[in-house]
Amino acid sequence: MEIIRHEGVASLTTRSLSKAVGIAQPTLFLHFGNKSHVLVALVDTIQARLQKEMADLGLDRMRPLERLQAVIRAHLNFIQQQPGIPRLLFSEELQSGDPIFRDRMNELVRYFLQFIAGLISAAQEAGEIRADVVPQQNACILIAAVQGLAFRWVLSDNRFVLAEQADAVISALISGWAPRD
Repeated sequence: MEIIRHEGVASLTTRSLSKAVGIAQPTLFLHFGNKSHVLVALVDTIQARLQKEMADLGLDRMRPLERLQAVIRAHLNFIQQQPGIPRLLFSEELQSGDPIFRDRMNELVRYFLQFIAGLISAAQEAGEIRADVVPQQNACILIAAVQGLAFRWVLSDNRFVLAEQADAVISALISGWAPRD
């Protein structure tokens, strides 16, 4: 992630990675085979860390809408701690690179969308969000807003705290989802 953070995905080569971790390039090939497999392993690691972050939030002790807010804040904080993630998400490698990497990243995004949609559904069942809000569509909108915020953060050269911006995004969406009198 440090190579991606500082130099971009294109600079992550088996040579640069083997040098960074202090192993011979053939050893790296034994474990991963090629760059695409390295990127897939990276996505797996990101997902595992993100799932652990979510598990550590204590979501079961919160109201459904509070869960959604906590997840978005934690997600943005996670990105802030791993600044290579936005560069990976917006990379040429992902857009036109190896389909194995793209498919694995799609799996991660689908997982997170389902997770967010589930949180929206739970808030609906608790009466905190209107029944006519479509969870899957609004999860996509919420993720797009989070990605847009992350992209703006990258463009600003990390000049603001992502998690502090989370409340503005969350408040705008939640006020639109609120039950009407």
